[in-house]
Amino acid sequence: MGMMAKIPQGFETRAERRSWYTRADAESLLDWLEDNGHRFVGMDVAQKQDDGNWTLLADRLDLTRQTENFEAVRMGRVFLAEYDGDGRMFEPVWQDRAQ
Repeated sequence: MGMMAKIPQGFETRAERRSWYTRADAESLLDWLEDNGHRFVGMDVAQKQDDGNWTLLADRLDLTRQTENFEAVRMGRVFLAEYDGDGRMFEPVWQDRAQ
């Protein structure tokens, strides 16, 4: 885990804003994190406004104290299902993520 983990090629081009993704792409990133053993630590959610600006929502998933990665990824999927909606974007966060 000492090296910085960059997201898989192709995801950067699908991001709406730097590292914000639709639910489907966020779920794919969770798959990638789990398959490659990266520690998932949380997720932020934003809402696109009518004027095109984005608002970061106060609801976020913080799993920094979760020690079991399988359970963290499962909770990430539940969070995606609960907070998905029109104009919603998600930013998965994992340990040692390269900025």
